Amino acid sequence: MDKELEEKEGEEVVEAEKQGLTVIAACAARFFKSSIGGHSFYDSVKGKDWDLSTNICVNFVNLIGKKFSRGGRIYGYVDPGIVAAAENFSNYLESLNFSEFVVGVMERLCHEANDPNRSSLREGYVVFTHYKTFQGRDQLLIVMLGKKGGYDFEDDQNLTPKNTESLNLQDFRQAACMDLTGFSNSFPHNSGDSYLYFIKGNSKSEFFNTALGCSDSMPGKVCVENLKDALSAYFLEDASDLSSADKRKIYKRVVTYIENKAGERVHLSEIQREIDKCLPANSQHNGRFHNYVKNNSERFKVSEEFQPSHVAARNMGYVDVKLPSGDFDGRVKLEAISVGEKGSDLSVDKDYAYLTIKLPPEVSLKLKGLGSSEE
Repeated sequence: MDKELEEKEGEEVVEAEKQGLTVIAACAARFFKSSIGGHSFYDSVKGKDWDLSTNICVNFVNLIGKKFSRGGRIYGYVDPGIVAAAENFSNYLESLNFSEFVVGVMERLCHEANDPNRSSLREGYVVFTHYKTFQGRDQLLIVMLGKKGGYDFEDDQNLTPKNTESLNLQDFRQAACMDLTGFSNSFPHNSGDSYLYFIKGNSKSEFFNTALGCSDSMPGKVCVENLKDALSAYFLEDASDLSSADKRKIYKRVVTYIENKAGERVHLSEIQREIDKCLPANSQHNGRFHNYVKNNSERFKVSEEFQPSHVAARNMGYVDVKLPSGDFDGRVKLEAISVGEKGSDLSVDKDYAYLTIKLPPEVSLKLKGLGSSEE
């Protein structure tokens, strides 16, 4: 693939060293609703390939890259079982026929959009870019924009941007980035790092992910919450023989690790390594939490790789406490709760039914004032 790309780069490529990437191909397609004989359906049309002698493509890729870098990525793989989507990427690796690839993806998008069980979707544009990073990795960027903002095109047929100032992401809907280098190394076994990741804008529809063949993707926030639930269940069901001290040590280490990795990729295998550091080398529990999560994937939906946001990472160490009466609704730091220890700032009884809180003086005074009123 690299040799073919080098030949193509020599024909028509703009290099932007300060941006650290080289654009190889770019174009846009229009996504719209059409009708024949009273029957409505979604259709698409591909525009002309963009002029790579300008910096518009590079600016666009960098602008979307900033959105990806802010966190909230959803990681995944291309499912070999979604044949049409997998073939789009595989065929492009072999032929490097950009126009054929764009048409193939748009056909998939329209196919998913026309599913009778899917709700109505807004019309818009899809921008495609193939570029090489400064590390030498080939990547495909696919961005869906609405009609309200998006790009300012010359017309709805050629779909070429007017100028650099036409960059506008006010109606940014969804985006996906495919690491072609990672795809070529991992697909179809998908045993390495994930190579397909998404960010969501104004649209929450899953049809975009599905059209690109991604069947294993979970938002980082959901993964963190499910990871917390999985760890608690693991201690009860599969590691009940561990001492309370060991469980607390493991829990604290996992929480600290997630907090330190906020905004970065987290692998389940890395979490397992953190757990193993808390156990003896010959412990039967080494490596078991990872398997526990995989074996209970329907209960605890945690991607093999995910990116916790800073907010989600901070919430990892807390549990929400909300009384049915509505008289209390707050968060409690799990690590701070002791079991059956009188005099502790926070303690739970041995039946885990009542939580005792040592009140600060100012709160005690207020309660005394209420309690000392004579009837």
